[in-house]
Amino acid sequence: MVSHQHRSLPYRPALDGLRGVAVAAVLIYHVNGDWAPGGWLGVDLFFVLSGYLITSLLLSEQLRWGSIDLIGFWLSRARRLLPSLVVVCGAVLVAASLWTVPGRRSPVGWDVLSALLYVANWRFLLGDESYFGNLALPSPVRHTWSLSIEEQYYLLFPLLLIGLSAITRNRIVRSAVLLLLALASAAWMVHLYVPGQDPGRVYYGTDTRAFELLVGAAVGSLMAGRAATARRRRSTVDRVIGLAAWPALAVFAVAFFVLPEKSDLPFQGGLLVLALLATLPILAAAGRTPGSLQSVLSLEWLRRLGLISYSLYLWHWPVIVFLNPAQVPIDGAALSLVQIAVSVGLAVITYRYVERPIRTRGFRALIPARPQPSVAVARVAMPVAVLGALALTQSSGSSAAPASAVGGSSHLEPTAGVSATSGVKRSVVLLGNSVPASLTQNHGGDTTVPDVVPTGNVSLGCDPFPGEKLIDGDPVKVSPDCVEWQQEWGKAMRLVSPDVALYFVPQTLVSDFKNDEGVQRFGTAGHDAFIRSSLDHVRTTSLAHGAKRFALTNLACHRMPDFGVNKEIDLINDDERVRHVNAVATAWARTHGVPVIDTFSALCKDGYHGEVNGVPLYQDGIHYTPRSGPIYWRWLAPQIRDIASGKKPASDAGTISR
Repeated sequence: MVSHQHRSLPYRPALDGLRGVAVAAVLIYHVNGDWAPGGWLGVDLFFVLSGYLITSLLLSEQLRWGSIDLIGFWLSRARRLLPSLVVVCGAVLVAASLWTVPGRRSPVGWDVLSALLYVANWRFLLGDESYFGNLALPSPVRHTWSLSIEEQYYLLFPLLLIGLSAITRNRIVRSAVLLLLALASAAWMVHLYVPGQDPGRVYYGTDTRAFELLVGAAVGSLMAGRAATARRRRSTVDRVIGLAAWPALAVFAVAFFVLPEKSDLPFQGGLLVLALLATLPILAAAGRTPGSLQSVLSLEWLRRLGLISYSLYLWHWPVIVFLNPAQVPIDGAALSLVQIAVSVGLAVITYRYVERPIRTRGFRALIPARPQPSVAVARVAMPVAVLGALALTQSSGSSAAPASAVGGSSHLEPTAGVSATSGVKRSVVLLGNSVPASLTQNHGGDTTVPDVVPTGNVSLGCDPFPGEKLIDGDPVKVSPDCVEWQQEWGKAMRLVSPDVALYFVPQTLVSDFKNDEGVQRFGTAGHDAFIRSSLDHVRTTSLAHGAKRFALTNLACHRMPDFGVNKEIDLINDDERVRHVNAVATAWARTHGVPVIDTFSALCKDGYHGEVNGVPLYQDGIHYTPRSGPIYWRWLAPQIRDIASGKKPASDAGTISR
């Protein structure tokens, strides 16, 4: 393969200023979404800019040398992007080992590994990491999904460009093909997106985000041959673009601060429109003819922010995750300003001592006084980071108490009859969300209570009844998997036809809901009626699909760590709300002759306890661990046996005080 010297494009300070605008929008959105609810669109501006610059760089090389050095290009991208990523991922591994709740350490290890291998977007797409707020604790490398898409683009796009160039060197034809591919990708996004559902599939997918990079590529390809056009004509075009760029940038500014975070519009063609508009300020910033937009974007503070934009993007999200209200004695705007300051400080250090030296002088510049050790350190850094991530994936979620384990330890005795078996197998379906899912996974196996056989009928972050949960008045979008499960869980119940369907009252009921009758605010008569109707729905469906008996276990108290990114956590941690839901559910159960296993009294006597029988109760403040699961199961299972036999469970809730 031909190898030749790579040349950078002419430096345009306004392009760095544009990077500064994009990273500032993302940073503000992440530290406080209320300040810039549409700030996440800064990533889309980055995508279009990357597509434009990479295409311009590759075609410039092709025009100069007659070919594109693939290996040289890929190595230059790795040298540009990997060192800072490895540094940040290494810091995340250390911080996760010290401060992440035990149940999240292994997933964080896999997240870091996927980030280092540039497949993070697919991990988050196929996992349960919703970009717009999930009850699970956020991954400290969740933001690397966009870097993964870009790196996948860098890997594949040069091959596409070489193939196109082999067919035609006509820049208009080549640009038209790239634009058609962009339109196909955008159409695929519109096709896959379902309004009202979680947008994770179209947000994280390389196939559904490629159009933004390809729009930039199409424009970069179209402008690549402009050097041969007359200077006067080129100057006129630059002036027209410069004038049009201002309203285009204004649209972005308005979207940053006005577009609702949960709007359907971006995924129904809005992002394509924004990508097309983004090409105007990009062309104005990159043009040879000076203009007012170039002057503004070249302001020194904005240019310097753009210079550190890559390092700042890498650092800001881990800083937000780890520097949270649970770790520091401040919150609100003061905490947001501290997070911004720390992120900028770390970005400056990384740019000064890692990113710029390696980019300009190679790995030997990492430790200027010792070039040989510098190269050695650079060569082993990536393998060490990968090994560190793999080591963290093996971290046990039960070896230490989580940070939220306060208030001492509950003592849970096995319910009488735990070892007594009749020889008759009793089947139970544990029905609900991720809480019964964690018990299904961690109940201890068939030897714990051998005659009670549990099966999970669960969906993470999903309720088995209709209704739209509201947080701060905003609807919470559910995943397509949740929608499918809500429609199918009854059929799954019929496959088991259990002796008992045990429904875990979900913590979502502490939130407001919207149903056919309107918005039901927590604590109102309408919300209480909604709780009762949800229980009616689950009971009726369970019994109609083969369950012989139906029972409830009520809500326990929780102290989920508050990372400042999910307002629902405050509601879940509110014991008064939990008591109210339990009281409504218990009153409903008495009316319908449904037994209630009183988990609240067992685990929350005298308040919250982070341990049970001396071991951590929860992995993350809400889900059972491999050690606590069997303890809870030995208490729970004999009561399920009693219910299956028509007896009252030992801990039947009776009256729950509000």
